[in-house]
Amino acid sequence: MNRLHLILAAAVLCPSVGCEWMKQNGIGKPDNFPGKYGRDRELPPVAPEKLVAYLNDRAAGLQSITHAEVRVLATDRSTLMPTPPVSLTGELFAAQPRNFELDTRSGGLVNVKMFMGSNDQEFWVFARVHTGDPMYMYASHADFEAGRAKLPGGVPFEPEWVMQALGMATFSPNNRYEVKPDPKVGTYTLSWPATTPNGMLVVKEVVFNADPADGKKSQVKRHAVRDAKGGKELCYAEIKEARTERGADGRVLQYPTLMVLRWEEPQKFELKLEITNAPQINQPLTAEEAKRHFRRRAIAGVTPIDLAHARFDLPAK
Repeated sequence: MNRLHLILAAAVLCPSVGCEWMKQNGIGKPDNFPGKYGRDRELPPVAPEKLVAYLNDRAAGLQSITHAEVRVLATDRSTLMPTPPVSLTGELFAAQPRNFELDTRSGGLVNVKMFMGSNDQEFWVFARVHTGDPMYMYASHADFEAGRAKLPGGVPFEPEWVMQALGMATFSPNNRYEVKPDPKVGTYTLSWPATTPNGMLVVKEVVFNADPADGKKSQVKRHAVRDAKGGKELCYAEIKEARTERGADGRVLQYPTLMVLRWEEPQKFELKLEITNAPQINQPLTAEEAKRHFRRRAIAGVTPIDLAHARFDLPAK
């Protein structure tokens, strides 16, 4: 079985996206902070609930991103998949709380079709590489969260991670949060212990810019998952660029336009995702549009595999 099947699972730039909120809540570098960050500089302490409140306030203002044209570069950095990387183009639709669709295909000589999605009940991934047999997998959120549905190869992926990377996830106030400032690079790292659906103990992190974000800079720099035992990074989503605009209600919104999602263990796989247009923000879809984009589709001649009743084994290295 082809490894790729198993793994493919000009806005108004407002510099105050995080500026006023961060300043009002005592987060980040003070106005009289002298010079650059470094060993001789300190960042003021920040209570975890302040950063959680920022994430939830941002999510409350970003209910949907639709009609986003995307460019995706899929790269396997292990020794098991042939190079070069696969380049795909397509569309992205996302709406809170769990509605998501990424539908892409390649052009030219490389024939790859990939789409993934989610709704309130389930999530799914489809991939077809060249003329080989397609892979179509799905699972209910209930089975996945209970550990009954296993992702192939032990990939530490959670469907909510997509919404989190887009800035559309709400964070529970009940997690055991900690905050670590790093004056050398000017960041705050919010972290908390968690358990993946497969029972693995991990530490989740969100890294913030201490400076107010402006232009294409994102206030949230990174999301990461680490092994709770050794601290090794298992996967991350790094926000390279963002777009900032003001919503119809006057709220300042920010969402990523260029991000890299990378899995380090057990595979070394990377997705670089770029939004290449100005998508629609907080524009409600019709019932027909929601049905078309957020429902697992039927593919002629292909039987979807329920991950709660399947087992996948990657070939040995």
